[in-house]
This record gives sequence, C-alpha cells and structure tokens, in this order.
Amino acid sequence: MEQWERWVPLNNLPSKLYNDLFVDNSDGITLEFSDESNQKIVWVNFREGVLSYRNTDEGSLLKMLKYLNQQYGITFYSEWPLFKVKNSGYLTWFQEQSCGVYESSEIVHYVFLTPHDVIEILSDYSPSVRIK
Repeated sequence: MEQWERWVPLNNLPSKLYNDLFVDNSDGITLEFSDESNQKIVWVNFREGVLSYRNTDEGSLLKMLKYLNQQYGITFYSEWPLFKVKNSGYLTWFQEQSCGVYESSEIVHYVFLTPHDVIEILSDYSPSVRIK
C-alpha cells in the first residue's frame, strides 16, 4: 500500500501552488509554481537524476484522490502541495520496465499536487527548491 507523506523542503511554502512552468532540457527538469495571489514563486530544479516523470490532470485521478481522502483526510492533500510517496505503484511500474537496473531504495517518488495538475517525478537525486 502506498504511503504518502508531506514533503517540506523549505519553511514558508504556500499551502496551495499552481504550476506555471515545466521545462525538460539540458539543465534538468525545472518547475515553477505560484501561490494563489502570485506573490510567491516556488522554483524546483532536478539538475540530474530524473528517471521518469508524468503529468496528469488532477480531475482524472479520482481513484487516487479517493484513496488520499480515505487514508489521510481531505485537508492532508487539499492544504499542502508537495509529497513523497513510499511503496509507490509508479515506482513499482518503473522498476518492472527497467528490469531492476536501479536500486528502488535510492529512488524517491515526488508528487506536486496542484488544483489542475498532478506532476510526479522519480529521481535518485534531491531537487533544489527555493522561493523567489
């Protein structure tokens, strides 16, 4: 069973973020999020170590939202945007597809849960996170 935990890489992060930018280029994966009033910009960069990512419309993940609501309650995910997932189904799928080339204990499943998108990244390196 998946185990979700809130990920708090910095103090003073907004409780709700909107995805403004997702770039995959030679500098790695860069995400930029803004708060509801566009006062704070949260910048996340995975310089290396991104093994897989996916972006799904939040409204299409009803099973996931139902699971989160039953396991943790609605405020767990509606009032916080950043998570890490242990015993991840996504990571299990990745391990199967890669024939176990990577040590699953070194890979972290990050989730960026916004009102419109659920961005998931599998990485064996921690990202840089800062507030602009």
